[in-house]
Amino acid sequence: MPIPELEKPIIKGVIEKEKVVVDGIELDGTWNAFLVERTQTGYDPSVWDEIANTLEGVTISACWQCGTCTSGCTMREYDPNFGPRKFIDLARKGDKQALAELQDSLWRCVSCQKCTHRCPKGVMVEEVVHAIHNYALKHGLVKKDPGTVFDELFLDTVMKNGGRISELLLGSASAKAGFVTMSLRDLITMSVPLIKSGLIKDLLKPNKVKNWDRIKSVLEEAMKEEVRPE
Repeated sequence: MPIPELEKPIIKGVIEKEKVVVDGIELDGTWNAFLVERTQTGYDPSVWDEIANTLEGVTISACWQCGTCTSGCTMREYDPNFGPRKFIDLARKGDKQALAELQDSLWRCVSCQKCTHRCPKGVMVEEVVHAIHNYALKHGLVKKDPGTVFDELFLDTVMKNGGRISELLLGSASAKAGFVTMSLRDLITMSVPLIKSGLIKDLLKPNKVKNWDRIKSVLEEAMKEEVRPE
């Protein structure tokens, strides 16, 4: 079909001919406009292969770029650069540079699952986006985002505290990472209700999981293994 007049100014590589004859029939108007053939090179196909070979990214190959995921994405209202379809397209091409340039957006998925539920091809979009982000982190294309840093702090706190969270240790680690402040005023504000409720004892001496040493060793071994789909 012909290229709409309103779209021509924003399409790069459009050429127009004064006279076009196809099968002996002379065409005119917008039928005389053509897009210059474009071949994209310099991309790395191993990006797609590696992502598709992870548990989260295994459904990426089913994507047909319809855009249903991006059109209903919650995060788009807050970050126009966030787009599941765009991320998947760049991963398909192996465009590492473009993924690196989107590092402030890649991690912003809030796992609302709208994209996954709406996908007509059954792509686990939310998981695929996380797989793309994890690939970028693994290969040093992007810096660690706040969510990843906090997840690591949380896991480290649980592992060191006998399988249960310690608000005191997590708060201290979060303050050190710059997520929260631990000023005297903040400490007083938090301490007063804790003392009144009697929860201060649990805060200072949190419970631990029974037989934690045995469980911990199993978890540490499991975390060393990279899970791949069959």
